[in-house]
Amino acid sequence: PRAVAGICCAALLAVTGASAAEPVYELSGDTEVPVVSTAVGFYLAGYLLDRAYEPLTVAEIEALDPATVNALDRTAIDNWSPGASRASDYFVLGSALTPLSLMLTDAGRDQADVLGVMYAETMALSTGLTYLLKNVFGRTRPYVYSDNPDIPLSLKMSRTSRRSFPSGHTATAFAALVFTATVNARLNPDSSAKGWVWGGCLATAATTGYLRYAAGKHFPTDILAGATLGAVAGWVVPQLHEVAVAGPGAEKALPTRGQAVFGMTLGF
Repeated sequence: PRAVAGICCAALLAVTGASAAEPVYELSGDTEVPVVSTAVGFYLAGYLLDRAYEPLTVAEIEALDPATVNALDRTAIDNWSPGASRASDYFVLGSALTPLSLMLTDAGRDQADVLGVMYAETMALSTGLTYLLKNVFGRTRPYVYSDNPDIPLSLKMSRTSRRSFPSGHTATAFAALVFTATVNARLNPDSSAKGWVWGGCLATAATTGYLRYAAGKHFPTDILAGATLGAVAGWVVPQLHEVAVAGPGAEKALPTRGQAVFGMTLGF
């Protein structure tokens, strides 16, 4: 299946209802500095750890025991599908391109520069943290445990074979599509299509995760972790950039900084 996975979401966005009259997102140094600094920190820490990893040896691969894997994750060990792996690549590409459709709407076109920065930060946080965690845990992928003769030994001995947790494809899909649905709902608060956009986005992201499982590239817990990580990034970044609304019921998410500490305060 070579269809772009995000086409359904993009079509729904193109027909959403009336746009917000005033800008709903803004950029500020108080937000961008901690967000960008955190993303860069994730990448640097991940890079330093990545240098310490060595590929698995034949002896280490032969010594792996599927019985040491928990019952839920053990269901992925015998999965192997190059077709599902290729399909997941197409889905994650389509997912990553879907947020660009926000800039085709009336409200999105007016704030295209702000949305572009927000999306870049979302991807930077999601992929940076994914890269860091992959190198922190160094988890062996499911196919390395398998005795399927179709799986090349060279693949099992590659560096990527020790980068199972969390699922990067799943994290990217959820980050992009949760970002899309969140921003669309804020730009078009009165639209009747918001629920359909959320449904299409979440279904596409979940399908990406399932394909990684079917391909034998990830355990279920890898996919759940990637989905959580990506969804949080896709939701938090738009909250950090919302224009403050005065009056009862106003809410605003703000980054907080301290000595060697970054956090977020959500005010109601």
